[in-house]
Amino acid sequence: MKLCNLILMSKGGVGKSFISWVIAQYGVSKGYPMYCADTDPGNPTFAGYSALQVQYIDIANDEMQIDRKRFDDLVDNIAEHEGYSVIDTGSTTFFPLMSYVTEARTFDTLKQEGVRVVVHVPLVGGSAVKETLAALEKVLECTDVEVVIWLNGYFGAVELNGKPVTETQLYKKYVSRVLGVVNVKTRAADTFGMDFSTLLGNKLTFDAIPDHKFKLAERQRFAEVRRELFDQLDAFIA
Repeated sequence: MKLCNLILMSKGGVGKSFISWVIAQYGVSKGYPMYCADTDPGNPTFAGYSALQVQYIDIANDEMQIDRKRFDDLVDNIAEHEGYSVIDTGSTTFFPLMSYVTEARTFDTLKQEGVRVVVHVPLVGGSAVKETLAALEKVLECTDVEVVIWLNGYFGAVELNGKPVTETQLYKKYVSRVLGVVNVKTRAADTFGMDFSTLLGNKLTFDAIPDHKFKLAERQRFAEVRRELFDQLDAFIA
């Protein structure tokens, strides 16, 4: 089994690295051989999780275009890996990367090597909803791969003109390509928010929690979120 999970988004600060963190741990929980890479040239957050053994590959050159040789190395790593790949990308390289993978037919090449490619796209509410939806549209228009939509409610309900994403024309047009929708619930900032700020700020994984001095209630909250997210992924990506 070769499955490549690629996280793409043109806007920073909307949860790409969090998604990579979740998917990588999901793969570990299933016992899959893992290959993780962070290609963000400006803010390689995912690479900081040492327990996940994330390889850092800066795929951007000095002009912030795709360094083709480095990207070719990444593609080879994905194609040769028997198991689960998780690739985090940077918002600053979104458009150059989309142009390059379209031109080079990268996803077709990976498919020919037996790799199933799934692109994960985070959407947020508030003022950034249109920008994140535009990035989703770009992915759907330029590729033919399966897509997982992550609804991040941190900035408010993920809606367009009062309608949920699943009722937009964009979603309806490409619904056959949408593998699934993951709902990342908004939770209390003074409990869940503070707990996860500590967990992520210290670059820890769920499996590392027993080795650190978290309170019983904190551990319960971590377990609740882990179970909720993993159960959603079980529905379509196990």
